[in-house]
Amino acid sequence: MLHWLDHYYISDGIHGNVAIQSKIDAGHAANGIWLVTLSNNPDNICELIPANLLIQRSLYDSCPLIIGMAKGKKEAIDLVKKIVEGMVRKKKGFDLKEYIKNR
Repeated sequence: MLHWLDHYYISDGIHGNVAIQSKIDAGHAANGIWLVTLSNNPDNICELIPANLLIQRSLYDSCPLIIGMAKGKKEAIDLVKKIVEGMVRKKKGFDLKEYIKNR
């Protein structure tokens, strides 16, 4: 099962996020949907993943915590920008994992 942030971020282009989340959780294709996850790589703060990649069981099983959902790559990038700007504005720091944990 995928791990989702309780109140994950959603871009403006997403409508019916609960249905989309259920589809992704079930391992089905979700065309045009991109997920924002925390990164397992210490050199990155987050990753952008096309949801369709999670059809592959190995990627599904190793997917990090999902913190956002967007319609398309551009909206995913804009969503990350919004998350990071909010983090810097509120915490005056740059530790996304800590920010998400205490959100």
